[in-house]
Amino acid sequence: MRQLPAEFFSTPYRFYRELRSAGPVHRIGLPNGVRAWLVVDYDAAKEVLRHPDIRKDPNTAAGAEARHAASGDSGVTSANRRSSYHLLNADPPRHARLRKLVAPAFAPARMAALESRVVSIADELLDRIAAAGAARVDLLEEYAFPLPITVICELLGVPVEDREQFRDWSTAVVDVSMSEPGAMRAATDALVEYFDRLVALRRTRGLGDDLISHMLTASEDGDRLSRDELISMAFLILVAGHETTVNLIGNTVLTLLTDPPRYRALAEDPDSVTPLIEEVLRHNGPVNIATLRYTGAPITLGGTEIPAGELVLVALGSANRDERHFTEPTAFDPGRPANHIAFGHGIHYCLGAGLARLEARIALTRLVARFPGLRLAVDMDELRWRESILIRGLLELPVDPGAGPARPPGAPVASTGTHVLNRIAD
Repeated sequence: MRQLPAEFFSTPYRFYRELRSAGPVHRIGLPNGVRAWLVVDYDAAKEVLRHPDIRKDPNTAAGAEARHAASGDSGVTSANRRSSYHLLNADPPRHARLRKLVAPAFAPARMAALESRVVSIADELLDRIAAAGAARVDLLEEYAFPLPITVICELLGVPVEDREQFRDWSTAVVDVSMSEPGAMRAATDALVEYFDRLVALRRTRGLGDDLISHMLTASEDGDRLSRDELISMAFLILVAGHETTVNLIGNTVLTLLTDPPRYRALAEDPDSVTPLIEEVLRHNGPVNIATLRYTGAPITLGGTEIPAGELVLVALGSANRDERHFTEPTAFDPGRPANHIAFGHGIHYCLGAGLARLEARIALTRLVARFPGLRLAVDMDELRWRESILIRGLLELPVDPGAGPARPPGAPVASTGTHVLNRIAD
């Protein structure tokens, strides 16, 4: 059994390349003591993501997490069960039922209607950065985090002033590989209690035009979400809805700043942002390893037999760099076809992918228009990555904004979009 090396969080791609050369699936030990099977190549990853005998519902996992944890407590099964009744943890046929009830809230027309508001939020945040006049700014803290969390808070109808508390809770939940089980349980419990109170307020004080109100009234052939399902969906939307986008924005800005001509080119041609974002999703995407799965029956994967009741992790960051599927996978090339699996595959394909792309597109085009001279304020070697097996993202992104023009109210927002980044590529 392999252990994740100490340098995994800063340079996971070296480890993945080594594993891929030895086979598509490997038994590994995680930093929190959990033992699992790690899938590292593209074809095997897609097979797992759509395999009928691979399950997601932790409530039917028969204690699989605890059985495969060295301490007997993985921090997963012990977490509040009321947070687990959402799409991401549902198997057929319940998954189809939940998706049918929730999907209208994420319809393309509804997401497109958000565009002007996202532009306003982005410009307000950039105004603050410009007004501060600082020579060094943490772009994650001042821009990449507040933009998507503000959008999500407004969508859910929760106070934006609670966003810092949400950030703390979310970090404890998604950084499960390093979190103490107690910290994860406490954060999960706190989020569940928060949304429980919010749902009660919606019922007693009236509905609005927010997602929680929509999910309260959503109906399909007389079917509605239960209270626990609604709370779980709000939990998922808050956590997943900003974590992915924060780090997609951060990773994309880092990619651009390591290749200044590309950054300047985006300012001149904002429509090129779409293929650029798609290549960042493949090359250094915000989701490193997909959330936990387990085998509901014995399966054979890449010639390896995996018994029932085993935990399975899909390394999306590895699959998207598989040499057998992508030509020169370590090269950053926005001209390649966008056939990555950064948002998953199969029935669990990310429902919020359209929103993440919209926010990233606007965040990038407004940033380069406002601060064309933006540059890294530290050497690449000084950047630190989050110690999470789930999330691939920086702890901070120090930049020098440079001398930027006044806000360009009419600046275009792109509707659409081979530099080798050696230190990321390794």
